[in-house]
Amino acid sequence: MPHADFSHFVGIDWTGAKGKRHAGLAVALCEAGEGAPKMVSPPSGHRRWSRQDCASWLAGGLGRRKGERVLVGIDSSFGMPFVDEGAYLPGDVLPADVKALWAHVADLCGPEGDFYGGPFVDEHAAYYLRSRGAETLKGRHYSRRMRVPEQLAVDSGAGPCESVFHLIGPSQVGLSGLSTMAMLHHLNRQDHIAIWPFDDMTDARIVVVEIYAAAFAALGGHRGKIRDLAALRPILNRLGAKRMPRLGLDFTDHAADACVTAAALRQIHHDRKYWNPQALSAMVRRTEGWVFGIE
Repeated sequence: MPHADFSHFVGIDWTGAKGKRHAGLAVALCEAGEGAPKMVSPPSGHRRWSRQDCASWLAGGLGRRKGERVLVGIDSSFGMPFVDEGAYLPGDVLPADVKALWAHVADLCGPEGDFYGGPFVDEHAAYYLRSRGAETLKGRHYSRRMRVPEQLAVDSGAGPCESVFHLIGPSQVGLSGLSTMAMLHHLNRQDHIAIWPFDDMTDARIVVVEIYAAAFAALGGHRGKIRDLAALRPILNRLGAKRMPRLGLDFTDHAADACVTAAALRQIHHDRKYWNPQALSAMVRRTEGWVFGIE
């Protein structure tokens, strides 16, 4: 089974923040078995990851040896709502499949800006709720829409989700998703990388999936932000890790989310139900994608 032979598992806590080096971008890796997740430092030698660093690391094979296979989970949106309105941005001329959407986003949000999603929002401001200083700007076409898997996550109690068009407040995820889509466009050119559920992953050495860190923490028996090592330990134990990562003074909630993601992927990746969710129709697969771990 192409989903059952992974040797390594990577969790990436993503960020859509402006800039080039990000405190909110964390990467953890664990091997098959029961060992602790380990934090991964940028190969560039910088203390903090850039999104371009992350893209280059993935495109370069993550430093893995021949025969090793890696499942990568990114806590960020891989698409935009389509099914509810039959369009990504109703009334605008945009493509009707997710890979063409990625290309459009990448045209506006390239690697020279570290895939920052702001230019896309500026171009399509009529569909967003955003702020400028103390002012709130509501686009004339703004609606708090969600994708099929996001709505299912809310309805199932997996955790709260925010619309990608709502760019105000600490829970906003729209800029994060846009930067991810821009990166995915570049990664999709790599023969050794498959992006689930859009690609055939049979021969891919690296499979990239969208995840929801809050849902994985819930699998570990936790709700809310992971604030310290004492809170992280029982979560990882429930997710099959018998040892704790060596975080020390480097502990952040971002590092904790990355560790939880890597451990959760290792624990549940063999379960067919997560690869074949009932609501993943052909249209949803083509236009919106799915959140791995949401049934």
